[in-house]
This record gives sequence, structure tokens and C-alpha cells, in this order.
Amino acid sequence: MDLSGLVGFLFGAVCCIGIAAVGIYGAVQAQKRAAERRAALAGYASHREWEYRPSDDSLVSRFTGAPFDRGYSRSATNVFLGRHDGRHFVAFDYGYVTSSGSGNDRRTQHHQYSVVALSLGLTTPGLAVGPTGTFGRLVNAVTGRDVQIGNPFFDQAFTVTSPSPQFALDVLHPDVVDVLLHHPEIAWRLEGDSMLVLRSGQHTPQEIEAKLHFMDAVLDRIPEHVRSRLLGEPPR
Repeated sequence: MDLSGLVGFLFGAVCCIGIAAVGIYGAVQAQKRAAERRAALAGYASHREWEYRPSDDSLVSRFTGAPFDRGYSRSATNVFLGRHDGRHFVAFDYGYVTSSGSGNDRRTQHHQYSVVALSLGLTTPGLAVGPTGTFGRLVNAVTGRDVQIGNPFFDQAFTVTSPSPQFALDVLHPDVVDVLLHHPEIAWRLEGDSMLVLRSGQHTPQEIEAKLHFMDAVLDRIPEHVRSRLLGEPPR
């Protein structure tokens, strides 16, 4: 091997080693940040008298629809369980992986979502409400047609679907709509016996608290006759 070839070989080897070192350093730092976040979340949970779990596989299949039931390597991590204003809740980071292409062109993408679910104490027909721009990505799990409630500001800002349009209209009482118009960025749905708030990324404990207050504000303003009807109780 001549001198120029040797120099080229050594340069390439040094570059490869440098790239590998950067990759290892990045992985170590990511693990360090994840460990620090877990410790901070566990400490916050203890302070609030919530239960903290680093992971809980049972939550991976607890809910259906977007963003669940997608990809592979699904996970539910950094789990909080507790009570808020008398209602049970669970909050967690939901993740999954998707791949595209093949061979040298194969690419993988990691997806992360914040999930906060509050127990309703009853089962609903289903209802999804979200900002029109992000609706299709986060809350389109409810089968049904778009529902217009007759408020032009709300109907323009939000997309609503439900298998039961009448249920949607009953839930979206003017007092509920007023709350939603003050939080136009939040996507949420009623699924089975839970209310879910979802967004891309990972949440902070403070964000969980804010979402729980939002969910309470919505649920507390749903007319009592809607709950009574779902429970099969006679009108009062």
C-alpha cells in the first residue's frame, strides 16, 4: 500500500471510530437522561401519593384506536396511577416503532405519545373531539360520522365524531363547549369507561395535573341526565 493509500485508510478508520464514539456517547447520555427522568417522576409520584411504575405491559392493549394498535415494540412506561377529585386515573408514555423500506434503505421510526386516562364510572357509546388540524392523527378511533353542534366557532375549530350523534350533542352542552374553546389545542375522546387526553411526545407531571383539571372541568359540566341515561336510571 502506498503512502497516499495508507493515509486514506487511516483517515477512514479514524472517522469510523469517531462516529462510533459519538454514537456510544449519545446512547449513554440518552440512558442517563431517561434514568434521571424516571427518578424525578418517581419522586413526584411519592410527593402526590400516586403510584409510579417504570413500565406496565398491561396498558399496551388497554385502549384501542389511534395511536394504539400501530407498529411493533409497543410499550407503556413511566406510569402514574392515582385518584384525582374522586376519580381513578392512569397516565403513561406510550411508544411504538414503525419501519419502512428494506435492506440498506430500511428506516425505523420511534413514536412517543402522552396518554392520560380518567375513569368515568360508566360505559359510553364513544365520542372523539379534537382540533381539526390534528384530529386524524390522534383521536379518530371512534367510528361514526362528523357531528356539527351548531356553534360556528366550535364547529370550525374542532372535529367531532361519535357512533351516536345524539350522545355527542348531549355531552357537548354549552358549558362544556365553553371549556373546550378555552383549550383549543387539546385532543380527547370518551372510549369505553374512560376519558383519554392524548398528544405527541412525553409529558411532565405538571402537564398531567393540568390535563386532569381540564378533564374534570369537562366531565363536571356534562348534564346529569346524560349520566343517568347511560346508567339506566329513571329521569329525576
